[in-house]
Parts: sequence; structure tokens; C-alpha cells
Amino acid sequence: MTKVESKVVEINSDAEKIFNFLSDFTNFSLLLPDKVENWKATKEKCSFTIKGLTDFGMKISEKTPFTSILITNDEEVSMPVKFTFNWNFSSSKDNKTEVNAVFNLDINPMMAMMVKSPIKNFVDVLVDKLKEKIEQDL
Repeated sequence: MTKVESKVVEINSDAEKIFNFLSDFTNFSLLLPDKVENWKATKEKCSFTIKGLTDFGMKISEKTPFTSILITNDEEVSMPVKFTFNWNFSSSKDNKTEVNAVFNLDINPMMAMMVKSPIKNFVDVLVDKLKEKIEQDL
């Protein structure tokens, strides 16, 4: 397994609001970087292409209220790799929440060297845009 972890961001909001936002894939369109194409989403599933990589299909597999959301690959979208994608939340003082995203990919070491950097950039953009969106709506 290749692990790609985003930076940790502190968001000026409670974990419940962030959890509820991320529990619906239709909200993700507000977080996506320019490199994402062909975005399609329902509340529980999404599919898209990252320029230069591959098609991704995701589904929400498990939710632990206000603590984590586990996303796995959607078998309906043909993909060359299996993965898990975790959103982790940690409430801190003063109505703030620390958030990070962790991507685990089941790929060989050679492939890992090629995709690790673009996926790291992708998850860092997601957490930055999440912070921006949630704090803008306060």
C-alpha cells in the first residue's frame, strides 16, 4: 500500500458542519482543482478524471459522525488500482477542527513514484479549498 497524506488544516468551524459537507459528494465540486475533468456526482458516489492520471470512481463506504469518512473505489468505474480515501476530523478548542485526508493506493513501487506527487497535490488542494469554503460560509 502506498500512503499519501495531505497536510493538516485547522478550520474555524465545528466538526459537525465539516462532516455534513463532506458526507455529500455533490459538494465536492466546490473543492476540485482545475486538473479534474468529467466530474459526476450523487450524494453517495462520484466519478472524475485527473488530467495525466486515470479515471476515478469513489463511494462513501463508512461514516463515523464528526470523526471520519471512509471512501473507497466504486467498482462500477473501471480503475487499474484499488484505494481507500479517509477524511479525518479532530475537534480542537474554540470551535475549530483539524482536518486531513489520507489516500492509500494498492500499487507497485514503480507506479507509486509516478502518481504520489500528483495525488499529494490533489489532496492538499482539497483540504485548502475545504477550509476556504467552510470559513467563507460562516
